[in-house]
Amino acid sequence: MRVQILLTALFALNLALIWLAHARPRELGWYRSVAGVFAVLIPLASVFFPQPRFELDYFWWRIAGGLFIAGGFSLIGWAASALTGGWPRPGLAPERLITGGPYALVRHPVYLGLIFVLAGWWWLWAAVYSFYFGMVCLALIWAEAYLEEKLLLEPKFGADFRAYRQRTGMFWIK
Repeated sequence: MRVQILLTALFALNLALIWLAHARPRELGWYRSVAGVFAVLIPLASVFFPQPRFELDYFWWRIAGGLFIAGGFSLIGWAASALTGGWPRPGLAPERLITGGPYALVRHPVYLGLIFVLAGWWWLWAAVYSFYFGMVCLALIWAEAYLEEKLLLEPKFGADFRAYRQRTGMFWIK
């Protein structure tokens, strides 16, 4: 359990460093390019440490977990192509408001894809402490998305973003 608490702290620190890198791009701008890797690897590593396991019908949970992982990475790739034409870089606000592709359905498809990948991973391994760690990660991802909207997107895009926010859900289709 101590390892999962440490990983939770590292995940939160990574999100804080993304914001710090955005605020100080000259000194910490390099961190934005590696932050996404840490945002994925830290939660995924949590299942490899000793912990109790849920007693699930492993076959169906593994199938569901694999489908969620594949769907999550597909959604991230689709969102990345709509956003940048490549892989997304956390903490980097776009130059224009993107409302096409998956962004026509939800405001944060990259974060939603990450949630699907993490949920699938935890279903695949059925690790108890990692599941609890996952709940904290989900809350931190929601907080990241909320702060991104309030501190970056709304000030930058103003009325256009507010109208877009009325039409689309943060993580789920309206």
